[in-house]
Order: sequence, then C-alpha cells, then structure tokens
Amino acid sequence: DPSRPWFGGSGDEREGPEAGVASVWELRADGDEVCAGSMTWGSFNGNRDEAFAQLDALWELGVNFIDTAEMYPVAFNYGETSEEWIGDWLTSRAIPREEIVIATKVNCMGVGSSDPPVKHAFDVARVEQACRQSLRRLQVEVIDLYQLHFPTRYGPGIFGWGSYVSAERFEATRLTNASMDVFEAQVLAIKNLLDLGLIRYWGLSNENAFGVTMFCLAADKLGVARPISIQNDLSLNNRVFEGDVAEACEAFGIVGLPYGTLAGGVLTGKYVDPSFAGDRSLDLARHNSQPQFQPRYNNPLVHLATAEYVALANRAGLKPLELALAWARDRPYNAAVIIGTTTVQQVKDCVAAFHLDPLPDEVNAEIDKLHEKFRSPQAAHSDKDLLFDVPFWRHHFSATARAFDDLLQCNATSAEAA
Repeated sequence: DPSRPWFGGSGDEREGPEAGVASVWELRADGDEVCAGSMTWGSFNGNRDEAFAQLDALWELGVNFIDTAEMYPVAFNYGETSEEWIGDWLTSRAIPREEIVIATKVNCMGVGSSDPPVKHAFDVARVEQACRQSLRRLQVEVIDLYQLHFPTRYGPGIFGWGSYVSAERFEATRLTNASMDVFEAQVLAIKNLLDLGLIRYWGLSNENAFGVTMFCLAADKLGVARPISIQNDLSLNNRVFEGDVAEACEAFGIVGLPYGTLAGGVLTGKYVDPSFAGDRSLDLARHNSQPQFQPRYNNPLVHLATAEYVALANRAGLKPLELALAWARDRPYNAAVIIGTTTVQQVKDCVAAFHLDPLPDEVNAEIDKLHEKFRSPQAAHSDKDLLFDVPFWRHHFSATARAFDDLLQCNATSAEAA
C-alpha cells in the first residue's frame, strides 16, 4: 500500500538484516487488516465452545491472523488455555497451516512456560523452552510471529504509564538493567529460534522508542533480522505511541500491530450508553465484573473523553466502535489492528468496521480536537492514583453525562418525529 511507506514494499526489495520483513503481512487475507485477539478465551469466555464459535466466525469472515500469548488468558485463570484452545480449533477444523498467520508472545514472568512460574530475562534456554511449549499447545511446527511480551527492564510495572521519569519507578518489578549486553543477549535468544526454524519473524510489545532502537541496533550488530512489528496499547484514549515511538518504528521499518483499540470495551460506548452493550450483559462486561483488572481503561477522565467520542460518532453517523476501529485502521503506522471479542456478534461488528471507507477529513479533525483536549487520558504520568481520585473530574464527568443524556433524548425525539 503506497500510503503506508512503513511496509517497505516486498521483502525482496530490502537488503541486510531486514530482508523479507514484509512477507508475514502478505500472508494475511487480501485487504484484511484484522487480527483476532484471544486474551479473554479461558477467562471472560470460560467455555471453549464460545471461543470456537468466535474463531469460526472470524474464519468465515476472512480473518486469517490470530494473536495470542503463553500468558493468556488474563484477569484470572492466567496462562496456557488460549493457546490450547486455538490449537484444538486449528486441528478440529483442519485449517490449512499455510493459510493462517499465528502470532504469540513470551513473557519474562514465566507465566505459561513453567509451573510454578519462574521469572527470567529472555535468555536462550528459557525462551526456547517457552517457544516449544507454545508450539505444542498451538499444535503447529512453526510460529509466524513471536513477540517479547513486555521489557525485562520494566517487568509488569510498565502497564498504564505514559512516561518514564526514572528507573526507580520500576525498581520493584524490573528483572534486568537496560545495558546493550542485555539487549544483545535477548536478540541472541531470538536468533536461536530463527536458526532452529521454530519461528519465522519476531516482534516487540509494550516497547518504547529506546527499546526499539536498542533492539534494532543489537540485531544489526549481531547480523540478526530486526523485529518486524510492535504490539502496543493504542486507542483514541491513548495516543502515546504517536510520539517518539512512532518515529523510531518508522526509522527502523517496524509496523504497528496495536491492541486495546476499544480500551477494554470502553470505546464501544456501552459504559456511557447501555444500548451499545449488544448481546452480552453489561454485568459480564470486563470493567463491571473485574474492575481491578486493567483499571487504566476505566478512570473518570477516560469516561469523560469517551462520552465526547461517542457524541462525535453519533454526529458522523457511526457507531462508537466503528469510529474507534476505523481510526486505528487508518493510522499510517499500523499494518493490522487486534480486536478482542467475547461473542460472535462482537466479531461481526468489529470486522464490519474494517470495511468502512476511510474516515472523512472533517471527522479526523474533530478527533484531533478531542485529543488536544484530553491528551491520552488513559496514560498516567506522575501518579496513577490521581487518575481516579481528582474530585473535579467527577464533577465534570457528571456534567458531561447529563449533557449526553440530553443529547440521546434529543436524538430519540428527532427519530420519532421523522
């Protein structure tokens, strides 16, 4: 796609360590920019048949790209199950291996690769062990895209932050320092998998510009193929990626594969207006049933911003879900966008959003105005507790909620009159 220069054309046009990096995207269904996420399969979807039904619907709709992780599912019942269910589905449906792209992730906390989990620094032996276990669960001989789930220099403490400040912030959760020796050792762990033929490509996840740069410099120094993708949190409520991370990725030819584009379901609008909840009870919705999980998606300022994005979607004749997914799809740095679903109807709604025309310039301009107003409200910069405790946000949220109720009533009255 000439409008997305980061794809860099076909792999044959590149030279050196990055040769062939575009090939994994060419395996996707023609024109399809959807990647099926699996984080809820085994937790919020507690029945394997529910996951199978969603996978069947995705396949029928032409989605042939699945992302998972050894750590999935999350929130509860952590680890292994999501990969196992995907593997069972691939086998039971006799899906031709050459027609589907499988991505998974290894994590430094050891969740999914050992029982009990043992933390590690992405060393050669532990990464190979984790990869082989993922291959066994997925029931395949090679993984198309193998990703480092989050950096060892931060550990799980990385989530929810929009700034670095200093290493002291991550002192309690990090497993390594940030020296070049650490990056080179982790690149060599990936090289081992490439040399063994266990993976085709590799990628990063939850990384920043420094990490992208260091991994690519280490890969070039060691003669190892660079990572081809980055899986970071990105949505209308979190555009932190568009700072220096985007610049580093463009410079090194790394494309985006974002998750969280619906902010854990918040940007569907269902927490603002229950009529957007669809066919799954709001009582089962993530932020109602498991409010302690990923609270970054669920703070008052996020809901304040979301209410305005919902109103914008209404003015543009779109569902809030369509606005959020189409915006992410249209970003020039993204190759595909991960969706997360718990029902077949959600699958259909999400996939349909990718077949909409590009958002009009005037809609994008309104999105940018709201971004200038709210500035990635999902990301904390100084104190995560302040995202929930600042009293004036509650006041503004209540006022906005009342205004939004008035807007819905006005629309309903207009519809009745028509």
